[in-house]
Amino acid sequence: MTKYRYNDSLWKRTRLAILERDRFRCTIGLPKCKGVATAVDHIVPLAFGGQKYDPGNLRASCSSCNSARSNQLRRKPSRVW
Repeated sequence: MTKYRYNDSLWKRTRLAILERDRFRCTIGLPKCKGVATAVDHIVPLAFGGQKYDPGNLRASCSSCNSARSNQLRRKPSRVW
């Protein structure tokens, strides 16, 4: 498994830009959502080919929603023929 680093200066700038873009509001809204975004979520996980710094693949999230998404079993969608 590849380790992704989230402490470099480019990630810190990107994270802040996404939080500001989404006005520090969680955009996921799961049942235990706190509303205030403090994290940034990759819509398409990096392990499935999502881009780390692509603003189109990032959204603001609260810690509760971000943790819940991280704990879900993520599978590639099955291909429909």
